[in-house]
Amino acid sequence: MKINIFEDSRWENFLPLTYTHAVFDLRCGILKLRQKIAYYYPEYDYHLIVRKDLEELYKNRFPERHINQLTKNSNLFINGSLLINDEIARKINSLSDNTGLFFEQTCIAFKKNINADISISSKDIHKLMKDISREQLNIKPINYIWELVDKNSEAITKDFQIVTKNKINYIDKNENIHLINTEKIFIGKDVTIAPNVVLDASAGPIFLDDNSIIMANAVIFGPAYIGKNSIIKVGAKIYHGVSVGRVCKVGGEVEETIFQGYSNKQHDGFLGHSYVGEWVNLGADTNNSNLKNNYKKVKAYFYPERRYINTGMQFFGMIIGDHSKSGINTMFNTGCVVGIGCNLYSADLFSGFIPSFSWGTATNLKDYRINKIFDTIRLVKKRRGLKLEEFEEKILKKCFDNSARLRDIFNRKRNG
Repeated sequence: MKINIFEDSRWENFLPLTYTHAVFDLRCGILKLRQKIAYYYPEYDYHLIVRKDLEELYKNRFPERHINQLTKNSNLFINGSLLINDEIARKINSLSDNTGLFFEQTCIAFKKNINADISISSKDIHKLMKDISREQLNIKPINYIWELVDKNSEAITKDFQIVTKNKINYIDKNENIHLINTEKIFIGKDVTIAPNVVLDASAGPIFLDDNSIIMANAVIFGPAYIGKNSIIKVGAKIYHGVSVGRVCKVGGEVEETIFQGYSNKQHDGFLGHSYVGEWVNLGADTNNSNLKNNYKKVKAYFYPERRYINTGMQFFGMIIGDHSKSGINTMFNTGCVVGIGCNLYSADLFSGFIPSFSWGTATNLKDYRINKIFDTIRLVKKRRGLKLEEFEEKILKKCFDNSARLRDIFNRKRNG
């Protein structure tokens, strides 16, 4: 049997992150969504079905996997927006050929016999479902990006049981390091922990992945995950529900926040209940609000409907897309959504929605010239021994063109 993880037509619900990532590549907890699914099928190589725009990116990123290619015989298709668990896995494993599991109109998974090898993309998935038998389940896949933030603490706790199984724990009960509830603390290989660090797992597990560095006087409360080759800066206060992807630098005060990877918030300043994409840099004393003064539920900009909707969350900070930057002393209001490729600075408060490739202050935003952002990306990636690939440029250029109308509308309104 072949396992195919796919993204469906709801990928726009997860913008701006899904301009540059498939839905199943978003992080929640320790693992990305696709990695959670893969855990339940260790005996199979899983394949990926993405939008045509992302096909070349994923072929380059995963050369060992079939991307948008189906092979004949029995195929199991699993929705990549699923936060899979034991119950869902049992339901999926009970499927016979030409049957599927649905939550209302959203397909959770289906099994189908494919007669020949074929090429498809995510927009073709619905065609494969035409003749399958449908079973309705009360199992809802993730539908909005802020749900990943809301479920992050729980996901860290569940993932901890998965990723620590049969692995060597390099925990060192050094008297210069303060460890609380050590059975819920896992230290990876070649982790560096400086004196006077506090790891408090009394409210949830802490996982420090390989080659991470925790600098002096940092405090980490579980549930928390610090990714490979990431650095927690001197005196950082990492509260519960924080997931830091690989190659990040994080300092200041952080709570209930996901860093996708390759992003920096090195300095003092508060960041709470937020999702940070890749290659983001938050300048010194950047702060965000995660709670309204009237304590009401937070509204956030929803791309597919081009309007603000109720997130249902009392605590929700911000979303910031890949390659966006903030200058020193930048402030973001509750529920702010920042697109990709933005360069934002000023002591004024950024609120609501900032379209992709915006440059300037909260009261004076202009277009960020595409050639200038490419120059910056090349410099940033070079520092990590990477380069801006041509297919990445194509993705960003299409995003730039597609967001032009939004920039015109929102920036004209903001600029008066």
